[in-house]
Amino acid sequence: MPSIRTLALSIAFACLFCSFLTAQEKSASDRLAAAHAQYYTPTTSGLKSFHCKAAIDWKSLIERITGTALPDDNPTIKYLQTVQLSVTDELKGNGALEWASSAFVPEGKEQAVEQMREGFQTAVDGFFQSWNPYMNGSMVPIPDKTLTVTPSGEGIHLSASSQAAKIDEDFDKSLLLTQVLVVSPSIKVLATPTYVEMPGGLTVTSVDSKINQPPSAPQTEAIFRIEYANVDTFEIPSRIVLDIKNTGLIDLSLNACQVSVADWARKK
Repeated sequence: MPSIRTLALSIAFACLFCSFLTAQEKSASDRLAAAHAQYYTPTTSGLKSFHCKAAIDWKSLIERITGTALPDDNPTIKYLQTVQLSVTDELKGNGALEWASSAFVPEGKEQAVEQMREGFQTAVDGFFQSWNPYMNGSMVPIPDKTLTVTPSGEGIHLSASSQAAKIDEDFDKSLLLTQVLVVSPSIKVLATPTYVEMPGGLTVTSVDSKINQPPSAPQTEAIFRIEYANVDTFEIPSRIVLDIKNTGLIDLSLNACQVSVADWARKK
């Protein structure tokens, strides 16, 4: 699925600003500091990483992609049902989809299956690159001297730039992050997040990204949606849906999740 891989990498650019969000206007900066406390940031409670088993309804997935009904004994479907999937995510780093199977790939399907594996792994990697900043505080940062924060109507505006990209964020009067714009020579991404109020604070449940790659190219759209389950007091994804418009939809269920917590948090 080369197209899924390409768009997944595009989504990941939305988190570039994490490294160089940048000088601040006093009252706007104070408001941003207050906004930071409203958002669910499990890393501040010690969450380092998590590992989950993962599952995909392969038959439904392939039928959606191809638009063709398949018999239950289709050799490719039978092989894919032997694949053991899991995800591992370092919240201050990267996440990955792990794929393992001891079965033989059906003859003649080796290249298609390898492309599928690479496409899924790239898509999930791209999801975690976009999702992690919402969980580790990078998306709504504590203001410092590297950050430009200014009033914008009843809300605030955050901006930054470097040789790699220019980033702009907008918050409404309730200090809710409404959009993130990333522009570089190779890509333009306008991301619109949706939040729900959960016990730990505002938690992102979807992000709709409008993507131009390069910026002059026609626009494409990718949406990720997340459902959560409580694991050892932390909210961990239980379902991840990656919807690449006009390309395909990946619906990944997570279960048997285990978390890794910092030593200082365990001693509390």
